[in-house]
Amino acid sequence: MTNTRYTQTDNRKKYYQFLAIGKSQLGWDDEFYYGIWLPMQGATLKDGKYSASTLSITQLAQAVEKMKASGFKVKKAKSSKTIVNDDKQMLKIMALWQEMHGQGIVRNPSQDSLQAYIKRVTGLDSPEWLSSEQASKLIESLKKWQQRVLNGKPA
Repeated sequence: MTNTRYTQTDNRKKYYQFLAIGKSQLGWDDEFYYGIWLPMQGATLKDGKYSASTLSITQLAQAVEKMKASGFKVKKAKSSKTIVNDDKQMLKIMALWQEMHGQGIVRNPSQDSLQAYIKRVTGLDSPEWLSSEQASKLIESLKKWQQRVLNGKPA
């Protein structure tokens, strides 16, 4: 058996999350995952189908490692930084971002995604550091992007 870098503490929920994300990332359908792959990892029947909940901690850790060997990439959790700025310009930027998401222009409406956009456009790591002029340029940039897409031109 392979050594894992995971501790053998009972963190089943984390392993179940990794298995679910890995299944999705690797593009495995339910038939393969539940009918073939889980039984190969040692899963047994529970309520009529093979379940990861029947695996031991060691088996869960090894299953995650096997998914990694198949191409599953564990990504670090994104920080939960929230933009807290009651400046009217920042509120306008956030409102435009959400509106553009509702229109299908912005795929990810999260604060982290907006922060990444702000950094890409301004080079600033934190929206709180925006000057009034930079915030105005950012608003205009978002409006122009929105108009390009709404008028049928590529973004």
